[in-house]
Amino acid sequence: MKKKIIYIVIESVKRELNSKILFALKALKKNFRVLIGQKGALREVVKDTNAGIMVLKSFGPKNTKHIDFIKKRKFKIVSTDEELITAVDLDDKIEYRMNNENLSKLDVLLAVGETTDFPVIKKKFGNSINNILVCGNMRLELLKEKYVRLLEKESIEIKKKYGDYILFLTSFYLINKIHPKYRIDWVFERIVENNIDPDSRSIFIANEEVKMQRETLIQTLKFINNFEKKFPNKKLIISPHPTEKIDFWKKFIEIKKFKNILINTDMLSPSHALINSCDILISNNSTTILEGYFCKKKIINLLGKKERVSEVELLKKISKVARSADQLIDLIDASEKGEDIKIHNKELKEVRNFDDNFDSFDHILQTIDNLEGVQTYDSIYKNFYFNVISKLRMGKNILKKFISYKLNLNPMIKRFNKEKIGDKMKKKNFVKNLKNINSIEKTKSLKIKQIAPEVYLLDSLEN
Repeated sequence: MKKKIIYIVIESVKRELNSKILFALKALKKNFRVLIGQKGALREVVKDTNAGIMVLKSFGPKNTKHIDFIKKRKFKIVSTDEELITAVDLDDKIEYRMNNENLSKLDVLLAVGETTDFPVIKKKFGNSINNILVCGNMRLELLKEKYVRLLEKESIEIKKKYGDYILFLTSFYLINKIHPKYRIDWVFERIVENNIDPDSRSIFIANEEVKMQRETLIQTLKFINNFEKKFPNKKLIISPHPTEKIDFWKKFIEIKKFKNILINTDMLSPSHALINSCDILISNNSTTILEGYFCKKKIINLLGKKERVSEVELLKKISKVARSADQLIDLIDASEKGEDIKIHNKELKEVRNFDDNFDSFDHILQTIDNLEGVQTYDSIYKNFYFNVISKLRMGKNILKKFISYKLNLNPMIKRFNKEKIGDKMKKKNFVKNLKNINSIEKTKSLKIKQIAPEVYLLDSLEN
């Protein structure tokens, strides 16, 4: 049967996989075929498949070769920029991340909210973009009430392991970051590698964020030092940001010999189940606060003593703000005494899909289904010998992994590779994950076929 083909790119398995699987399942119901896979692997496959609609995560200068490659093959391109959702200064961030040669190559640009990025994008680039669709954030769609029960099984296991606990999702990725030896930090990386003016507002904001994280980390350590004394019957789980040096936290806990403070060492799994299971979520100026709000949690946003331009107003709006270790302890104490520290009924017009009645994926699929010039095909394959090519790619991938193992790659590179791809793209794990999400989505007659390493063809035989 002839169908249009959607190609869904996965860059970071930890952050994107589950929401992109949900998007894929919804696309099957709309009579699309879907190819979903890791970015580099999917690009290899595209050489031998029919043209369709490519859904990207971002379109910055590093993506130019990839975008030109697929444009030459008559693909339509749909892209978002997920980094914008908690931008401190939207004008500055949009200019930095969007003002490049790839913007005009997009067929649809996905915006988050009517009152956040959309008006800025429209004002700056309205004449350069074919279609701007306000649809919210794709990752947050999976945290709506309908889908939260997907977390129940994992949440039960977490509760068995930890009991009741407070969760601290740290976000010190600028001052405790794993990075190559040639880099100092993110501020100087932007000046040198991204050619940003040292006197620009971008660098001013970046410096302010570094200062804020340093202040907040000091208050965090003071809080942890006093936690067991103040709350002897509570557990604290510290879960570092994926790009942080986890050994910093391990060493701190080891030196202090804490009994009820534990480190979450699983840096490769999404934090949604941990958030769903906790009594209180603590973070610092992080998108995880938004995830906690979707999960209807009590949230404390620990910030530096001095208010700075680098603080995200949206996150302050949906959380209780603490500006010191003492204020943080007071808020937890208030919750322990039965006082409600949860923020109630705040409308998030900044994020379009906060409304349970608005389905982000349905709106995206309706828009891209109406794109002109998208062909339908009986098969994804251009050539009859594609299966032979697929088997060769599988063998090549096994050989590459063997060589990498023998060469004993840099531990930092290994960790980033795991965070980007990980075991969850292996067929057994991918299929298990997909079927779990489909237990709620209920796409019928589902067909799953691995056609290359980290690339899967999904189809629904009902359509």
